[in-house]
Amino acid sequence: MKLFFYSFLFLSLFTLVSTQKISAEWIPLFDGNTTHGWKPLAQVEKFEAIDEELRLSSKVNVWVVSDLKMQDFEVECEVKIPLDYEKFNSGLGFRLTGDRGKPKGYQCEIDQERPAAIYGIGLGGWIYPKKETQNQFSQRVTGLFEASSWNHFRVRAIGSKATTFLNGKLVAKTKGLIETQGRFGIQHHGKGGTVCFRKLKARSL
Repeated sequence: MKLFFYSFLFLSLFTLVSTQKISAEWIPLFDGNTTHGWKPLAQVEKFEAIDEELRLSSKVNVWVVSDLKMQDFEVECEVKIPLDYEKFNSGLGFRLTGDRGKPKGYQCEIDQERPAAIYGIGLGGWIYPKKETQNQFSQRVTGLFEASSWNHFRVRAIGSKATTFLNGKLVAKTKGLIETQGRFGIQHHGKGGTVCFRKLKARSL
């Protein structure tokens, strides 16, 4: 009888803790009206909040990072890229460290060629896809990114594992990441144009 009671108690506590971790509240990364909580790591052409969007314009590669830091998390946003710049490139950064210039950490790629791929900034380059997973990646992203519309990106990182989703579909699933706390970030790879972010939010896992 005692064994049953303690087993039931342990299971109840485990379920409670698990539920609390999964149901952590979302934290807005953007208040919809100002750039409060964000810091450019280099000079930008324009970084402003307009119509509940964070708009970033630059002619050089630049990152803007959040004040908020997390290690295990889920982060999501909607992004719209400019169509009048060929091969426009942006990114959603996570676990970023460094206060000036190019940060060190990870990036969920935002472009038409490798949307939702994972890149290690100062950490070895492409993490997913690699040569052996290129065909898998191509199959997953074909037709997913809509260049003329808003696209939804979601990143989930727990320990050394990370998963990305584009418009609700799984893209990257990988492991081997450094388990460190860092900031979130938005990137403009340069050459002009304005990339727009909205509905930025994160929650701890």
